[in-house]
Amino acid sequence: MKYFLFLLLLTTTIVNSQNYTSVDNKVLKYPRFSKVEDLVSKIENDFISDEDKTRAAFFWLAKNIQYNLKEYYNPTHRTYSFSYSSEAEKLLKLQKAKDKVVATVFKTKKGVCEDFAQSFKKICDLLDIQAEVIRGYVRNNTNEIGKPRNSTNHAWNAVKLNERWVILDATWASGFLYNGTWKKTFNEYFYDIPKDKIFKTHFPEDSIWILRFGRMSLKEFYNQPIYSNTFLKHNATLIAPTTGTINVNSSKTIELKFENLDVNIPILYAFKGNKFGKKPLIKKEDNVVYLRLNQAKKNSELVLYFNNISAIQFKTK
Repeated sequence: MKYFLFLLLLTTTIVNSQNYTSVDNKVLKYPRFSKVEDLVSKIENDFISDEDKTRAAFFWLAKNIQYNLKEYYNPTHRTYSFSYSSEAEKLLKLQKAKDKVVATVFKTKKGVCEDFAQSFKKICDLLDIQAEVIRGYVRNNTNEIGKPRNSTNHAWNAVKLNERWVILDATWASGFLYNGTWKKTFNEYFYDIPKDKIFKTHFPEDSIWILRFGRMSLKEFYNQPIYSNTFLKHNATLIAPTTGTINVNSSKTIELKFENLDVNIPILYAFKGNKFGKKPLIKKEDNVVYLRLNQAKKNSELVLYFNNISAIQFKTK
């Protein structure tokens, strides 16, 4: 029979208590290896624990692989077809196809989410560390609120360390898309994403990963506001509204309710079309903080900023 493998390479854009400064500093001195085996050999020579080896692999990928914007704007569907007569032969040829993807990533130093994820898993396989590629859904803008996709649009990884599954995303850790260009800057948040915040940004396709980290439907995932790591690295929790869509009342005021929000950080808000951010009216009662936003716009986008950085986004109607 003929087997068709279809790898859809579409893309998308708190900190672990362990300090990886020494690991990161050592990896920063690594060359831009052109073969995965050379990187693995260097990691094995420099580090002992699986935790340090995993961090070294993740950090090197995030720092050295450039996000492939050409593929992002003009995605190609890479299809691999091969025949097989047994399950063993199928798995062998499937692995060869994935290895070819990884080899191209190391040669070109470019990739999209699937490339980052497959490369990280290959490094872990060679290091004899258990890792998986997770495919699923992510959201990037308010247009996606309340509109679940029919197919997955992202890939990331899970790695098992000390009998615990650690979730990480080397693609999003490598930088972000801004005004049509990729800003290369390492983002610590996406190494060991907090278990209780995973579903704020990532939703797995495979139900086993959903059950390991909580209970949520795809519809509920898409109905949320758009959270950035700027918000998620704080301890704040949004209490109200409960969805990412806000109804603007006749008085054109909106009230946001948070728990454990630090009112000492500069907070601004803006609706689409506003040239400047405005300060909300802030009221605090024990651990609950109320933000009142005036002159709200219907059928618009609302962005809340922490320290002039987008923290959480809603759409209004």
